[in-house]
Amino acid sequence: MTDREVNYSCYLICSVFFCVFGNSFLYGYNIGDVNNPAKIIQMFYHDVLDERAGIQEMDDNSTVVTYGGNSTANMTIPIKRSEMNYLNYEAPDNVEWLWSITVAIFVLFGMIGAFASGAWADYFGRKRGMILITFIMFVAAIFGGIPKVTRSFEVLIVHRALVGLHCGLNVSLASLYLAEISPKKIRGAIGTCHQLFITVGILWSNIMGVSKLFGTKELWEWVFIFNAFPALVCLIGLPFCPESPRYLLIKKNEEEEARDALRKLRGYFDVEDEIDEMKVEARRSQSVESFTLKQLLTTVDLRWPVIIACVLQISQQWSGINAVMSFSSFMYKNAGVELTVVEWVVCLTSLINVVTTLIAVPLMEKAGRRPLLLYPMVCMVVSFIALTIFHNLQYEESLQGSRGIFAVVAIIAMHTYVVGFALGLGPIPFIVVGEIFRQEPRAAAMSLSLTFNWVCNFILNLIFRFMQKAMLGYVYLPFIVILIGAIVFIFFKVPETKNRTFDEIAATITRGRKAKAPFDDLGEEMQKMNS
Repeated sequence: MTDREVNYSCYLICSVFFCVFGNSFLYGYNIGDVNNPAKIIQMFYHDVLDERAGIQEMDDNSTVVTYGGNSTANMTIPIKRSEMNYLNYEAPDNVEWLWSITVAIFVLFGMIGAFASGAWADYFGRKRGMILITFIMFVAAIFGGIPKVTRSFEVLIVHRALVGLHCGLNVSLASLYLAEISPKKIRGAIGTCHQLFITVGILWSNIMGVSKLFGTKELWEWVFIFNAFPALVCLIGLPFCPESPRYLLIKKNEEEEARDALRKLRGYFDVEDEIDEMKVEARRSQSVESFTLKQLLTTVDLRWPVIIACVLQISQQWSGINAVMSFSSFMYKNAGVELTVVEWVVCLTSLINVVTTLIAVPLMEKAGRRPLLLYPMVCMVVSFIALTIFHNLQYEESLQGSRGIFAVVAIIAMHTYVVGFALGLGPIPFIVVGEIFRQEPRAAAMSLSLTFNWVCNFILNLIFRFMQKAMLGYVYLPFIVILIGAIVFIFFKVPETKNRTFDEIAATITRGRKAKAPFDDLGEEMQKMNS
């Protein structure tokens, strides 16, 4: 099989765009959309609870609230909640509890969506599956736009559950579709577009939620209504894009439809080399109707690919990215950043994440997957060690005069960590999981690994606040240990997948990462198909 120059056809570009904008972008957007307007929405929750309890606010609807900050620490004064600066609002325990449910239910329903995504992708197809789930997001946008009209915070919780379900499905569907429509030479670059648009979504949600735009008491619902726009673009554009040729030929046995789809995506007529490769996979999968979870876990040849897929997803979530983001406001405050500016500095951090991921797109095919996993992860470990040192120095009474300097160094270390994550552990797990499996178990494997991703995310969200209180400046140490363990595992067990067919990668894992022998079985079957 000879390699050709990549032809960036209009169909390929449009297919990638509509896929990542209607799915990956929305996943990132809903990770970050509750961050900047959080206190304003908590104030709404407080108002609704008071209304339902029939609490008569004293002094013409004034209420008692506790202010933070150095000048008014531990002071309680009556003030109208509707007139106070949201930055000074401190939510009571019942509001905090409801807000935690609002945030966490996104992850809970994401787990459900991820677990169902494999069956969904195989039953409806990759493209049609993404089209159908847009209607979940339309319903979610409606629920996100009516909390103030209905005077109900429950509808916002329903909104978060629905977007979580959508995101759990879309991450798997988008990753599968991108892996299966991409030319071999740029499969990594196109796969990185998934993570790129996740970071763009996070950045855009942070911008939407700032107080100068929609992060106000009057407009915050529009942050959630916006979800309908990318879903609408996906619904309009994706039907004109081809279905995954691999899905059509290997799963549906529709050879002519697969050939037509492949010609559109490649931009040239002669696609028989790729069709022949798919036929080899199809012949091997004829004896397997569909891969169940039990088959995935009990098939000997898939044992290491499954372990690799799950370890990469666990490493991504437990690498400590949420810990860094959770301490960012503390670091900015210690560095002397005004509270009113913090929201824009958070946007700057997201922008750095986007730019670094953008750089990773061409690097993916030049450097390969393994180097971009290993070297940036070493950078992440060094950054966490620096964060641990300088974070703890800020608590030393004898060094209070240098507290601002230590905070600035910690912020720099935080951003070098974000750069390392964006280059490696951010995009590559999604790409590698799509590459190390043959067609028949791929959807089930993607579903299983992403379920691990969501479960780890949920566990970390559940326990991290307790870790913060118990470990203080040493909270990064568990993540350092996890990262070092992941580096060792990747070095010995994860193969390079750049510029290789799915069959070649699967055979490499079976024979061992260092195997260099030709793939005789694949060549023999290709000769049979051509004879």
